[in-house]
Amino acid sequence: MRMELRQSLRLEQKLLQSPQMIQAMQILQLTTPELLDRIQEELEDNPFLQSEAPEEGPAKSEEDVDFDIEGPLLETFRGEGPSSRDAPESIPDGILAVPAPDRRDTFSLMSELRARQTTENEMLAAEAILGQLDSKGFSSMSMKELADVHHLPTELFAATLKMLRQISHPALGAENLQACLLLQLETLPEPHPITEALVRNHYDELLANRLPKIARQMEVSLDELRGALEVLRTLDSRPIEDEFGDIASSIQPDLVFELKDDGSIKVELTRDGMPEVWLSESAKIAFDKAKTDERLHAFLLKKLERARWFLDAINHRRESLKRIAKYLAHTQSAFLERGPTHLAPLKMQEAADAIGVHISTISRTIRGKSALTPQGILPLKSFFSGGQKTDRGGSQSRVSIQERLKSIVEAEDKTAPLSDEEIVRILHERDGIRVARRTIAKYRIGLDIPSSTHRRLY
Repeated sequence: MRMELRQSLRLEQKLLQSPQMIQAMQILQLTTPELLDRIQEELEDNPFLQSEAPEEGPAKSEEDVDFDIEGPLLETFRGEGPSSRDAPESIPDGILAVPAPDRRDTFSLMSELRARQTTENEMLAAEAILGQLDSKGFSSMSMKELADVHHLPTELFAATLKMLRQISHPALGAENLQACLLLQLETLPEPHPITEALVRNHYDELLANRLPKIARQMEVSLDELRGALEVLRTLDSRPIEDEFGDIASSIQPDLVFELKDDGSIKVELTRDGMPEVWLSESAKIAFDKAKTDERLHAFLLKKLERARWFLDAINHRRESLKRIAKYLAHTQSAFLERGPTHLAPLKMQEAADAIGVHISTISRTIRGKSALTPQGILPLKSFFSGGQKTDRGGSQSRVSIQERLKSIVEAEDKTAPLSDEEIVRILHERDGIRVARRTIAKYRIGLDIPSSTHRRLY
């Protein structure tokens, strides 16, 4: 075999991402709480960064601060401002229950059990029971199965579950929704035999909303059956609060869109809890004094360069958010003023072209971020929506069509609800919107609107 060396030329393009670019992209997509954690990490790790207590409210005005720092690798850094340079079981419509008024998490339940001086085995059983509950409070294992796994008596688990139900919710640890409803019916001060028989013996027909058939089988009137449904509406569909059930109240918006009296929209970045960060003057002095120590000077130089990159990345994130927010305030002003039905069709590529950035910058910037608007706290992603042209020369966003769908369903005769085909016809005749039946079905499912069969009231 003959081996030889050859030399050839080849032209190719490669995108080489510098550490600065990588850090900027990472910080760009951080939410406000994530950025706060990242800032704390950098402050602990880098002596060239310092901060002060956060200012409440929107971002305050910033002034330029100059640092004349010499070094073989760094040029003069001009910082702008203190920060930097600049699917469950389906139930017919109306039957879903209201949430329990007084929910307790598993930690508080264990604390209350300890206060009751329960035995060690009871605490072990309680921990095992609570540990295998799903997010709705349903049990994935029977008490016998738990007893076998933990080598404890089945009676202990049954008694402990009864104790947990007494201090939390009467249906805690139910095996499914049917059992959940029956357990709650048993605890009501007055008996409801028709409601209990409805859930116990006709549950599948109830889910299919076959009320006339149920009434015939139970030999009761539709009025009596409607009375039973009213009782069901007072019950809970889940024994404990969903893990993310109250997440909306804890969202920290990254932006504020404020509607002014003159009709203009003011855009501000929120800074609640966010510390001001800038280059440390004392670290800069230490850097200057370390010029005679080559190793120390090189170490501090890396830290200083990292601080520069970090401040640049924070500023890049801030400016990107501002530019996108101002563009959204301009293009979606009708939506901000009047609500979802006025959301204009908007693609990320359109925003990228208008602002002069790559579409990936738009995607990374809005990732996980939300805004406080006149319409409530909304994810930035909700400002972008596909559209549908109308016969009248305009266009409607997907969200506005969904809102129109909701209004049509709300106004329908519940004793003769509209089919998807009829909704398609109404949208075409009244709004000039042409959509396929399968599209309406998709929107309806996404909005948790049951089918016409399940929406029917008798």
